[in-house]
Amino acid sequence: MATLTGQKVKDAYQSLLKLETGTLTSSTKVIEDGAGNDSALKISTDAVEVAGTLNISTAPASSSTELTALFLDGATNNIVTRELDSTAFTSSTVSVASPVVISGSDVTLDDPANLSTITSSTYATDDKFLMWDESTSSWKSITYNNLRTAIISSSYVSAPELVARVSPAISLTTTNKYLIFAATGSSGSDTVEIGDASAVYTLSDVYGSTNDSVTINEDGLYEITLSANLTTSSSNVGITFYFNVNGSTQGTSENQFATAGEHFITQTTIMNLGGGDVLSVQAKASASAATLNQYSVFHIRKL
Repeated sequence: MATLTGQKVKDAYQSLLKLETGTLTSSTKVIEDGAGNDSALKISTDAVEVAGTLNISTAPASSSTELTALFLDGATNNIVTRELDSTAFTSSTVSVASPVVISGSDVTLDDPANLSTITSSTYATDDKFLMWDESTSSWKSITYNNLRTAIISSSYVSAPELVARVSPAISLTTTNKYLIFAATGSSGSDTVEIGDASAVYTLSDVYGSTNDSVTINEDGLYEITLSANLTTSSSNVGITFYFNVNGSTQGTSENQFATAGEHFITQTTIMNLGGGDVLSVQAKASASAATLNQYSVFHIRKL
């Protein structure tokens, strides 16, 4: 190392370091040599600035527990410290499986067109769907088999039907009489509900007798069938049935029986009906020689 001992100022001043001007202040000033050549170092009374590469000749001691790190503040170019979490120093990597895609700071799902397709010949009942569980606010999985069971019930549910059985038998005369139906039940003599019939049909008392009509509770298209079992005690007896909606006749069925005995009539029609519409059936005979037997059926089915 060179020394200034024995040297004159005029011979050595160019090697001396000095401030560019004056004395130290709170503003950084360039450190230069006696010839006015600038160095990469600036200093002030409270700061040091390096205009160039900052090298450390001997690496500092390492630590496996220290979490305080030095960073460059991009806004001010100042060196600052930051306390890190220990996970910042772990060596584990993140594995990303298809169809998750990471691009920069975005995590997305890949276009399904880029994925392999499960066909009917390759899917299995334990293949899984991703599903959001609203009750727990969390993602869960459900197997193909369980999802299919939830969507398509394993038990068959019929369309809503009402099988209204006539009870009691009705002695027909030349005056119209309303068909009276048995109460709803499960025996062969009762009116029977099939499917969600209780929500769609109601036996009602509109024309003076119990269960003398059926009220429709839902708008829709309905198939209506009358299967009548009749007995005539003389020949050439005519029987007429009247299909009514809200008391207004929508259609008639006229039948002439040349001989006395047992007879069967089946008539079917399809109607558009609205909630609140009331269906009823009336019957009469051309002579007082006919009986509409018990268990004749007025069948209504929502299509």
